[in-house]
Amino acid sequence: SIVGLRRLMCLDLNFIICLPNGLRNLTSLEVLWCAIVDSAHIAEELGHLTQLRIITVLLKLDKEAGCDEGICKALVESLGKLQNIRHLAISSQGGVMNLEGSLESLGNLSYLRIGQTSSLPTWIKPGSLLLLSLLDITVVQVRREDIQVLGMLQALRILKVRVPGDNIQVLERFMVGPDAFPGARTCIFFGFQTVPSMFPRGAMPRLEQFSFCIRPLDFFQGEFTTDDLGLDHLPSLRSVSVRLYRGKEKIDEEMEIKVKEKLRQEADDHPNHPSINIYNFFSVD
Repeated sequence: SIVGLRRLMCLDLNFIICLPNGLRNLTSLEVLWCAIVDSAHIAEELGHLTQLRIITVLLKLDKEAGCDEGICKALVESLGKLQNIRHLAISSQGGVMNLEGSLESLGNLSYLRIGQTSSLPTWIKPGSLLLLSLLDITVVQVRREDIQVLGMLQALRILKVRVPGDNIQVLERFMVGPDAFPGARTCIFFGFQTVPSMFPRGAMPRLEQFSFCIRPLDFFQGEFTTDDLGLDHLPSLRSVSVRLYRGKEKIDEEMEIKVKEKLRQEADDHPNHPSINIYNFFSVD
């Protein structure tokens, strides 16, 4: 009977109740929390709720049934019809999402959270997301060019990028432009190796909180030197969290100590004397 409430403006389902057929009738709906989308039909019905400003979605995927692609495609097509969305969160159960498609309708979006997707969707681009201030995304494969794209999001204030699993991804060393991440205050990178020197002087001028992950072993096998850490590249830095990834390899404790000492020395030498927390991160067999 809920689909008869044509003047309903807010619906919170708490990821317990599945959306009913006839959802398209709720044309006054502006807020939809915790919507379970378990079919392409339900995903298509969302496209009729053109007044939506806030929506959080859980996609129920079933790889064995082969329905993943249809639900994801239908969802992206529906989102393309929603011109008023400010807050969008998409997560999945049962598989990794593929959210590729043409999506030019999100010009008002300020908050975007995406749980495990196969790659950074190509519709996340600076020319379309002019107001995006928070992006929290889990990506199976991060590419060098993804970081460059994210660095051009002019309104971005908070960025969280994660690679799932316990095997750190080592990217080819990437470098963004000196004008990248102009407004970012918080950047959290987890699951792939990052060091501040990958961001040249001039990038991230307002960054206050930085969290990143490194492998000490790489500093002693030609990938980096301890001079490459580069905390001094970030002039507004206040807080640093570093995960030292040890993986399954045996690491000489002396290597680890040298990296930790260098990090603490750079924090001490930084004009802001940022707080620094260093954690050991072990892989799981």
